[in-house]
Amino acid sequence: MYSLFSSKIKIRFANSKPRNIGNYHWLFFSALLGVMKYLADPNNQLPQIVFWLMGSFANVSFDVWGAFVVIGICAFLLYMIRWQLNIVVFGDDEAKSLGLNITLLRKLIILLSSLITAASVAIVGIVGWVGLVIPHISRLLVGSDNKKVIPTSIFVGGIFMVLMDDLARSLISGEIPIGILTSLIGAPFFAWLYKKQKHL
Repeated sequence: MYSLFSSKIKIRFANSKPRNIGNYHWLFFSALLGVMKYLADPNNQLPQIVFWLMGSFANVSFDVWGAFVVIGICAFLLYMIRWQLNIVVFGDDEAKSLGLNITLLRKLIILLSSLITAASVAIVGIVGWVGLVIPHISRLLVGSDNKKVIPTSIFVGGIFMVLMDDLARSLISGEIPIGILTSLIGAPFFAWLYKKQKHL
């Protein structure tokens, strides 16, 4: 969240491109993470940090119910503005002609999405490609109407993560970090989808 809002401030008051600002923040937080790993107990804390960075459901319990509340509220609010999300797809001019405050709407969407992402990562760590792959699968199944896409994404995403968790626990005697499995599936799928859209 700090990275999101500080990037907005720096872009407004400095002649910097958003991509460059993002790179600066990535390098800064990577350095902080490196310091945390260096100072961590190599026998206890360091393995937990590394495993969290690769994603895992191993330590998830009902003690993190607060994060589930945040995810539920933000997902509900996104669903309540589903018709506005549909209009934004047609472009800024179309949205403004229909009376939408496009700047405020974008800020709200980014805020809610960031809160959902932050709460999810806090629980299970970094699980890549799910946020890209699952919505595209949902659109292939039910079309582009967010009234259907949002609940379908939640349902399909839940099934996908349960399957990945089962694979992570059953393929070997230990547990494979779930982020590795989602990346192995998500990256080829997204490459196929990009190639398919390029030929349309």
